[in-house]
Amino acid sequence: DLVITPQVTFSPLPAASRMTIAVSRFTNESVYGSGLFTDQSGDRIGKQAADLLSRHLMATQHFNVVERQDINKLKSEAELMGKTEAEFKQNLTGVDALVMGSVVELGRDTTGGVWLVGKEKTQRARARVVLRLVDPKSGAVFYSQEGSGEASISASSTLGFGGTAGFDSTLEGKAIDAAIVNMINNVVSTLDARGKAPQ
Repeated sequence: DLVITPQVTFSPLPAASRMTIAVSRFTNESVYGSGLFTDQSGDRIGKQAADLLSRHLMATQHFNVVERQDINKLKSEAELMGKTEAEFKQNLTGVDALVMGSVVELGRDTTGGVWLVGKEKTQRARARVVLRLVDPKSGAVFYSQEGSGEASISASSTLGFGGTAGFDSTLEGKAIDAAIVNMINNVVSTLDARGKAPQ
């Protein structure tokens, strides 16, 4: 049976009152996932975590969220115009806050037992995620939080009948999702209190 990720619900804000948040960077710094979940397209765990965070921020209906890919595109355009990285950060027009994150711990274990009439096997994944909120103009970090999450799946069989828990590659993502959800309330409250940057 699978651990269900808790849902995040907020009262929506009018579009004109919503802050613009850029999820600018999310990296996988865990030893477990650095080789297993990296391919030619780059850091899959980091990208998945960024996508999950963006989804939860958008679901609150409190923010306009700029995807990481869009930030890279804007940066490339700024470079074509001859702007330095510092100038790019200073002129990230309309963005009220940058969100940077790291998956600092990711692990999985399998446990099980055999009895006289059957056996059971449980797979469990754990994740620890750190989020930092950054002022896009000054580059200063104004908030940081760490969250942990867990997901598991199990199967049992009796007298040779029943299922077995095969390798579930989605458990890591569910654990990361749970870690993000466990701290999203504080992140949203901090951003709401900060409010939109003066134009």
